Amino acid sequence: MHYPTLPNLPTLFGSALAVALLFGAAPAAAGIPECGDIRLEDVQSCEVRGNIDCTASCDDIGIYKKACATKLHKVCRETCTLDAEPTCTDECTVPCQNECDAGKPITCIHNCFAECVGSCDGSCAEATDPEQCRAECEATCDGECDIQCGAVVVEATCYQHCIECCGGSCGAQANMTCQKSCQDEQFEQCEYELRIDCDGSCSGNGALFCDGEYVLSASEIGPCVEALVARGDIDVDLDASIDVGSSGGGCAIGPATPAGGFLGSVYVFGLFALGRRALRAFRRRG
Repeated sequence: MHYPTLPNLPTLFGSALAVALLFGAAPAAAGIPECGDIRLEDVQSCEVRGNIDCTASCDDIGIYKKACATKLHKVCRETCTLDAEPTCTDECTVPCQNECDAGKPITCIHNCFAECVGSCDGSCAEATDPEQCRAECEATCDGECDIQCGAVVVEATCYQHCIECCGGSCGAQANMTCQKSCQDEQFEQCEYELRIDCDGSCSGNGALFCDGEYVLSASEIGPCVEALVARGDIDVDLDASIDVGSSGGGCAIGPATPAGGFLGSVYVFGLFALGRRALRAFRRRG
């Protein structure tokens, strides 16, 4: 499939160009390096902010939690190296393989995060900072699942998807306490550093915010979009939109296809005179 070359987004100031990303059925890893490794599959909308709007947004320390947790998971993974508990993998793999036997589809990259993230509610309920705890937990699930599932080809057997899906989820849970402790020690410094990056972007090309959270600077949006286009069956079309299903469920649950979600309907709009005006970069149809 031929993909048209994407223009450099920061050069589109004053343009009315609209670009829609049409996602096919091929799986895409949640954490994409060119997009800061941040999970974008479940965001409602993103926008580029510049000037006053951007500066005001950067003042809120809380907007950096997801970005910091994603960044710190990779740092802390050097010391958080526990293997998955056999009990966890057995309890996950057996029902998952039963689903395979029943003919239900299991795809590691789609199912692993959902299997893992269910543990975040209970573990963060009594946390001093529930939002930070949740960000750390989700980032750990996301990162470990991406790593574990990355080597699994789509054509692999359902059983193989189960094994790796459960391995990623259980590996994340085995290292969750270590990850949270390690990330807690560095979180404040990370937030401070990201705020500096955010402030710098406001006076330059602007910064990308998804659901009100800082993601990356506008100069990185082009590579981020190109990376999304390059993964799986993704087409780029002008002034177009489409709704397709996104996957859910856990290792032992076949992927569902609910409406919406980041992979459900994705838009990338040109930069309409970045300043007080916002760019709707990604938006889910309501």
